Amino acid sequence: MTASVHSRRMLAWTAPVALALTALAPALPAQAAKPTPPTITAGQVDKDLNGDGIADLVTVGGPDTGLGSGVWSALGLKSRKTGVGTGHVQTAVNIGLHGNGVGGTASPAEFDGAQIITGLFRGETEEDFLVYYPGGIHAGGGLVIRGAGDGTMPDPYRSGNVHTIIRDQLLDANGNSPQTLVNGYVADGVDNGLPDLISISGDATNGYRLDYHPNLGAPGAYFVITVLTNATPTGGSDWQNWSIASTETASGLALFLRNATTGDLYLWTGVTMLDNGDGTGTLTHIQYQVAANWNTGVTISTLWAADINTDGTPDLWTVLPNGTYQAYLISGLSTDGTATVTTTRAKQLA
Repeated sequence: MTASVHSRRMLAWTAPVALALTALAPALPAQAAKPTPPTITAGQVDKDLNGDGIADLVTVGGPDTGLGSGVWSALGLKSRKTGVGTGHVQTAVNIGLHGNGVGGTASPAEFDGAQIITGLFRGETEEDFLVYYPGGIHAGGGLVIRGAGDGTMPDPYRSGNVHTIIRDQLLDANGNSPQTLVNGYVADGVDNGLPDLISISGDATNGYRLDYHPNLGAPGAYFVITVLTNATPTGGSDWQNWSIASTETASGLALFLRNATTGDLYLWTGVTMLDNGDGTGTLTHIQYQVAANWNTGVTISTLWAADINTDGTPDLWTVLPNGTYQAYLISGLSTDGTATVTTTRAKQLA
């Protein structure tokens, strides 16, 4: 199933332009410095489910999550002083009470064991929900559910709201389903209005790797795979020990990479997929070590990447199996050392 796709149009990135003004009048007496206002990036904010310019948090409930079965949507809260996201969220609401549209029971339990991804998976202005099942009776398959634009989803059992993804679409060359999926946006630089996917896949015999799944021009249309040759952030091939989370900023795709055993947390920014034309490719990127000994050995139910405070630097939310969440606001990225990570107090999500 390995192939490459080159039929989609190129995405053009735009960047803000700063204008320098030269003062012609005599200098005025020195005045007390005013506080520096927060830097706010312009444009649509990734993972903003309700259009208020602030990223939102989504997680799946069910057994061992501290939340009831379903999909839980928590809208981000902004500071009254600065107008940017604080890392705190409103009390989460279960938007998956009607089921996934294909399970046949119309029950929120149809989401049990799933992973959830948001993105413009229907090519419209509202963020949609891609549901993927790494295990269980739907293992290897998934579906796209239309987003309503207010942080919720319409009844998936009504016609036109769901697009299915069958298991065969995501299999690698050795017949393995992804152990995790994230939004790949348009990392290959080819834009047909629908995002691609990135996965971790493999087995003990053939090894584990990152794979790239380009969208072929329709919701849920992922039929080919580009095998990525990247090593892990620490130079290994043990991708089965890593988890990933993605978001998009003005500089393109950003990818967090976490090793739960070692506590290593890395960030790749400006991620671009270079296709070798032979079914393989490479993700080019700038690598930062965000933190060492970060949540070492801690089970995290959801690792959620977003530019929470819209400063252009990706941040993280975590949701733990007890149903609590925390935000990790990241600044001071450096290739010479770890970043500055500001952590909010743990709170119950719902």
